[in-house]
Amino acid sequence: MSARVSLFLLVMTAADACAQNALDLYADGLNPAFQDWSWAAAADYSLANATPVQGGGSSVRFLPRNWGGLLFADPVNSYDAANYASLTFWIHGGSSGGQSLRLGLLNGTTALADVDVAMYAAGGIVAATWHQVTLPFTAATGLTSGSFNRVQLMDFSGATQAQLYLDTVRFSARTTPPPSGSQNVAIDLLQDRRAVSPLIFGVSYGDSTALSRVRYPLRRWGGNSTTRYNWQADVHSTAGDWYWQNIPDTPGGSGNPPVGNSADAFIDLTRTHGGEALLSIPSIGVAPLDDRSNKRWGYSQAKYGPQLRDECDEPGSAGWCTADAGNGECDPAQNTRLDPQGNRYCQYYATVNGQPRHRIVNNARSDTSFDVTPAFWAPWIAHLQTRYGAAASGGVRLYALDNEPMLWNSTHRDVHPQAPTFDEVWTRGRDLAIRIKQQESGARIFGPVTWGYPDLFTSAADAQDCNCLSGPDRAAHGGKPFVQWYLEQVCAYQASSGVRLVDYLDLHYYPQGDGIVDFNGANLGYSESPAVAAKRLRSLRELYDANYVSESWIADLGDSDGYHYSKPGLIPRAKAWIAQACPGTKLSISEYNWGPDQGATGALAQAEALAIFAREGVDAAMRWVAPAAGSYAEDAFKLYLNYDGSFSRVEGDYVRTTASDAEALSAYAIHRSGQRLYLLLFNKSTSPQNVNVSVSAPMSGSWNAWRFDGSHHLAAAGSGSISGTTLSLAAIPARSATLVVLPDPAGSDRLFADAFELLR
Repeated sequence: MSARVSLFLLVMTAADACAQNALDLYADGLNPAFQDWSWAAAADYSLANATPVQGGGSSVRFLPRNWGGLLFADPVNSYDAANYASLTFWIHGGSSGGQSLRLGLLNGTTALADVDVAMYAAGGIVAATWHQVTLPFTAATGLTSGSFNRVQLMDFSGATQAQLYLDTVRFSARTTPPPSGSQNVAIDLLQDRRAVSPLIFGVSYGDSTALSRVRYPLRRWGGNSTTRYNWQADVHSTAGDWYWQNIPDTPGGSGNPPVGNSADAFIDLTRTHGGEALLSIPSIGVAPLDDRSNKRWGYSQAKYGPQLRDECDEPGSAGWCTADAGNGECDPAQNTRLDPQGNRYCQYYATVNGQPRHRIVNNARSDTSFDVTPAFWAPWIAHLQTRYGAAASGGVRLYALDNEPMLWNSTHRDVHPQAPTFDEVWTRGRDLAIRIKQQESGARIFGPVTWGYPDLFTSAADAQDCNCLSGPDRAAHGGKPFVQWYLEQVCAYQASSGVRLVDYLDLHYYPQGDGIVDFNGANLGYSESPAVAAKRLRSLRELYDANYVSESWIADLGDSDGYHYSKPGLIPRAKAWIAQACPGTKLSISEYNWGPDQGATGALAQAEALAIFAREGVDAAMRWVAPAAGSYAEDAFKLYLNYDGSFSRVEGDYVRTTASDAEALSAYAIHRSGQRLYLLLFNKSTSPQNVNVSVSAPMSGSWNAWRFDGSHHLAAAGSGSISGTTLSLAAIPARSATLVVLPDPAGSDRLFADAFELLR
């Protein structure tokens, strides 16, 4: 028997699309809902040009030069691309035509479309005549889903081009919904059962508002600043992220635990919202000086000579900046300062884009820091035990061995200019882990905390000699990949001492490729253009598909030495190393990010990444960073942690789920035995999909659905009843994530008991 969706909610997106009106952005004047935010010089454009005009009494005059552009923004409303059939406007090439222009549709700073205008101009951009430009909102352009609130047109030559004219800019309403595809999904409740760890739904940081909306189960205190945090003084170093500065977290305060300590406040806030904290404990061997009333900096221009930038070069910094705080980069023609040994502070270090680059060397790390041993951190753990109790009785139990130690010579070069090696990262982490576990036997430790794909294989010492995958350091350790070798040391130590020092193999991973991610986490480098959006969704395969060749520079690494470097296959690769080198180690991905908070495919990729972690048996995962409150990426987490607004969660065991075309629509199921079956559907295609679901055991009762996409936040999306093993869902919208909560399959507990009995 089957149940078919009949409620309008599941097809409301298509119905809404047919009911929309056209949107006139410019017709004798700018639409009143939009504001003129253009960055072209005021003399280079006019929104009330009298001649020539294509229709009406006014047109837009624009002189495209020096990357200038027109930008029209609606600061209040967003517009759903699914509601429109096309964007059309008329263009007049002025005296010469042939201008090079880029047209963008944006949601905030995230690009939904970025196209060459000439490609869509019928007849081209021609001198002295009007031609119509038509950008169709079709699967070919990827503009069948997602939202926008800004439209921009910019010079794409960097030079001065001929003046041109625009008129009658209109988004035409879609009159018929796009045709739907058809997908089949099968759920086998007996196959591939694996408990889903709640720790995979973690994040780094996040403020009280964001935490209260989702109640993330795991929250990480990590990142570059935690490599140099002085728990006694409550001072951290911004290092290479911001002018190498020590910043007091509680200026002028006592700074000593428990009063005014930012780490305690972090743990308190995490627990207030039902989460568990993961604390990064530094292993680098230095800590910021105890100066709670002032900031300090590593590259003083007064001491080390003039530098290319200082803090006062930052926009808007005039009222608070420190001009003496340099960025550590220099020009030898300007900086001739000598150190006490008579050597220049400003020395060559690399050639970038054909230009030599120089930086300050041999600075005194005592300007900002002092040396510490692992013993410095044991009293911090003791303080946490006093404040929160021992780990076994609910105290803090999760600790990470620093943050990305293979980047110390880059992110913290003011105090650690030497490139770390296999041995240094292991030895420093080992000695710190020993002290942590001596103080807190219930601690669970994460290491080595890699920074990305290359340091799965080799060290910073090899990388600085342009050996991204191998080199003398790796060769000196049996030619083994760094992570595999590291795991061997963990289990070798356990075999000799009886103590497991590292409980979680902890990796960081970001997909590569222009526009997919923005490493600053500010959504400035993201794109939702059709090509990038499609590549972003495909790049999820880097997590689990050992046969998928990365569509980035990783593909250029090739295959050699028995390793398929071009095929990341991150999770199966890491699990194979664990099985071979140190069985029983859990797997953590404590930093990752798959796209913009407000992007349609950024949020969709985030939602599917969580399902992949569940299916593949990842034990902990933390997004960098917590999604902004009210964003679509937050909806991706709420789909699992607060789908109904009452903090109901998806939990239980992953069970085998197959989809007929997983590239178009992927499916995952999680079974909470005796209670519910959760079905997650991710429509990655640019058209609606009808989905026919079959389950290996019958169900009887009611079901409910929730959904979000790039234009609609998470909300109820239909309900119905089911009696049997099949369910049909109509017109699941393009680029959407849907959760269907189904009744528990009849007799499933007895079914599983019989199956497990046979396996004994």
